[in-house]
Amino acid sequence: MSLFDLTGKVAVVTGATKGIGLGVARQLAAHGARLVVSSRTQADCDRLADELNAQFGAGGVIARGVACDLDKLDDVERLAIAARAAFGAVDILVCNAAALAFIGAAAATPPDVFERLLNTNIHHNFRLCESLRADIAARGGGSIVLIGSSAGHAASANLLAYGVAKAGVSHMARCLADEMAGENIRVNCVAPGLIRSHASTPVWSNAKVMNELVGAIPLKRIGEPDDIAGAVIFLCSAAGCYVTGETLLVDGGRTRLSPPARGGGLDSLAATLNDNNDLRGTS
Repeated sequence: MSLFDLTGKVAVVTGATKGIGLGVARQLAAHGARLVVSSRTQADCDRLADELNAQFGAGGVIARGVACDLDKLDDVERLAIAARAAFGAVDILVCNAAALAFIGAAAATPPDVFERLLNTNIHHNFRLCESLRADIAARGGGSIVLIGSSAGHAASANLLAYGVAKAGVSHMARCLADEMAGENIRVNCVAPGLIRSHASTPVWSNAKVMNELVGAIPLKRIGEPDDIAGAVIFLCSAAGCYVTGETLLVDGGRTRLSPPARGGGLDSLAATLNDNNDLRGTS
């Protein structure tokens, strides 16, 4: 059996109809999972479920759509109930739906927007995890993956509230992993960098902005939804069965590594230090 085979598993994916969530949903289905796919609009959920059933269902139903607005706590509970009923079990939860809501100077962040970012990204995802915890435990354990962001691991004044919320998501993964380890539920966080998606269209469709951003990414490209989906498949499958409480940055090295040199600047400096005996050993 493949380490990445998810046959017989049931996964719930929020924010599943666009971007990262869509890539995750398609790859989960491709690896054998049955799916409850969720986003704000029922029609969008139904369209995705129909697509997955047609492509991967072999004449059967492997996907069902359930609308959920993560901003609304009542919707979170309704999603848990519907997910429980859809296939009679839950093994995997991927909390992808999130709120960005504001980009701008930290001091200009409206109080209600800051509150929404914390509630939607942290509190309501926590409630969904707790709502499905017993179901996953009843199957002998499983996997929860929270989708964070590299913004939670690097300072940015223009993304302060979002970055704080996503840093909270990463820490929540550690705390829930500690809490749920005794039930064999592994909890991890995937923190994407810039990914080509519907939400990031204003960035990747602007050549000037893209050139500047890609210039700061060691792998010299932005990510694709499948880059995140691959990390999720690893964490949800037998391949990741000894991993819990971790945050996996999937950002082309931008957060942890040095940015590529521009115009020979860093390369030239390194060459000077290596070739000049007078500089060696100095600090």
